Amino acid sequence: MKTFRFLFFIFIFLFAVSCKEEAAENSFANNKAEVYLAKAENTAVEALLREKYFDSARSIISKYKNDSVTRLYHRRAAIGYYMLNKFDKSIKAGKEVYNLAEEANDTLGMAKGLYFSAVSYYGREDNDSAFSYYKASEKLFEDINDKKMLGEIVLYKAYIYYNVGEYMLCETEAFKALRLLDEDDAVHIYSCYNLIATALEGLNNYEEAIKYYTTAAKYIEGLKKQGYDDNYIRFSRAMSYNNLGVVYLSMKKPKEAADMFNKGLEFDQLKKYSPLLYARIINNVGYAQFLAKDYSNLPRLYYESLKVRDSLGNDSGVITSNYNIGEYYLSQKDTLRAITHIVKSYRDAEKARSHADELKALKVLAEIDKKNSSFYSEKYIQVNDNMQASTREIKDRFARIAYETDKLQVEKEELAKKNNFIIGVSAVVLLFLAAIFIIYYLNSRNKELVLLQEQQKANEEIYQLMFEQQGKIDLARHEEKNRIAMELHDGILNNIYAVRLNLEFSNRKTDDETIVMRKGYIKELQLVESEIRAISHDLSRNTIFNQHNDFASILGSMVTSQKNNFDTQFEAYIDNSIDWEALPGILKINVYRIIQEALQNINKYSQANQASVEITHDNNSINIIVTDDGVGFNTSTTSGGIGIKNLKQRTHAINGTIDIISSSGNGTVIKLHVPVDVPA
Repeated sequence: MKTFRFLFFIFIFLFAVSCKEEAAENSFANNKAEVYLAKAENTAVEALLREKYFDSARSIISKYKNDSVTRLYHRRAAIGYYMLNKFDKSIKAGKEVYNLAEEANDTLGMAKGLYFSAVSYYGREDNDSAFSYYKASEKLFEDINDKKMLGEIVLYKAYIYYNVGEYMLCETEAFKALRLLDEDDAVHIYSCYNLIATALEGLNNYEEAIKYYTTAAKYIEGLKKQGYDDNYIRFSRAMSYNNLGVVYLSMKKPKEAADMFNKGLEFDQLKKYSPLLYARIINNVGYAQFLAKDYSNLPRLYYESLKVRDSLGNDSGVITSNYNIGEYYLSQKDTLRAITHIVKSYRDAEKARSHADELKALKVLAEIDKKNSSFYSEKYIQVNDNMQASTREIKDRFARIAYETDKLQVEKEELAKKNNFIIGVSAVVLLFLAAIFIIYYLNSRNKELVLLQEQQKANEEIYQLMFEQQGKIDLARHEEKNRIAMELHDGILNNIYAVRLNLEFSNRKTDDETIVMRKGYIKELQLVESEIRAISHDLSRNTIFNQHNDFASILGSMVTSQKNNFDTQFEAYIDNSIDWEALPGILKINVYRIIQEALQNINKYSQANQASVEITHDNNSINIIVTDDGVGFNTSTTSGGIGIKNLKQRTHAINGTIDIISSSGNGTVIKLHVPVDVPA
């Protein structure tokens, strides 16, 4: 069935084009697999190199996660291997498509995987496996109601029936395919009618065969709408004329047959476009002339056909050509040459396991080779018996494959029902367990809320105490202000006023006694100055961050004076080169509060043995590192805590950056980087 294999190649080519268009929409940029596949699909590249590109692409995509794009890549590889006649690799890729699709519960992908395997088995001429995979694929396409693919699969099953000599089943399946295919699908409709005609020809129903070959020819022009060029249209027309001519040969109408063959040869580029079809037609022209007893072009046409067929490795064509040449020499009474060519035909048929050609050659040899007549007669009986047994075995095997495939599908459906039942029961159990868990969780959550409310109440009480304490501090500050005001008013201002009056009075005199009095007044001014200084000192003691205080000592004292329940040892290292007085008060306050918050967290949570605060100055920046060797915490789960938020907000306020490094069991490190515009 070389003709059908050629058409089959066309179908696969169209499928490949559609996959490439789909890939263009789904491929990832800079994807190595996509690059290799694109190179492999370039028909201008040498076949061996294309195969290696497909191998490289499959090696890469085998490591990809199972998604729609990955499965598409495997489908493209399966098609590519088929088009390179690497059927074993195509089968393997098709099975991988099926397995990945089954894992992803992708019915369409599973159907395509089985389809690719069937196509490749057919290409390998393994009809049994091809039929089995087509049957399984057909069932899945039925489930998703994909009539287009169903029609194609049924058509390809019909080809297989024809190949094994089941012409009635072939005809039945081809008609079934016609009902499924879209009327606009000229390629497959044309193939269906051709196959029906061929099956009818096999059943010796020649009149009906001519009718359906003629119907098929009407669809050739429709191929233009599907993008086929003029040469392919002429090629299809030549094939159609050849098919009709072969039927006329079977009807022993050589004149009508010759007319059909000559019409086929009107395609002047046929020999270049399809040398195989050209060789077939000129061989048939020669046979038509042979039947008409016109030997003018014989055996030239036979030998020309044989030469082309032999150069193409067309074994079945070589068998036919040698038989026809032998038959011609037999008609010319040249028995020796006749036997030579028919023996070649027989041996090639035997090697190709073409039983029909064997029988035809053996029958003639038994009649003309008197010396070996008994051998050929016995061989004829043996081959005929084997062929009959093989035919019966093939029929039984295909029936068994169909039965087992249907049985397997039923078992899968029953298993699916059982699985659904198990899943349903499991879902109910899980829902029950989930309900119990939710109830338990809500109870636990309720207890947490009660505990939080109690803690909030305690915090409110603490806040109230702090508020009262703050009130007392404000009252004390107010009283202190009043005291200082009274001191200034009643003491210093009165003294200054009295001294001013006395100095004005004494300025009017210049005697020695007045001079002595002025010296006394100056001493009084010195006493007033001392009183003002004392009041100023009182005021400075109420300001923590006065620029004349030692800020480094305050920080160091805050660190080393920490106490907690873990007996943590606190250490402080503060770079003495830092000029704290040159820094703005807002920066110092935030630094103080950040370190204070970090120390509080250590006291609350760390359970540390050692903790340290290191403050250094480097390249117009202050770097602070707070470290502890405590239990640490998971920064991804506690990054939203209030304490950490406060640290980040204060850091942002002074244009700094903060990095908190911690993990469970490995302590905590807080790194603070603050830019300053003051040299050390």
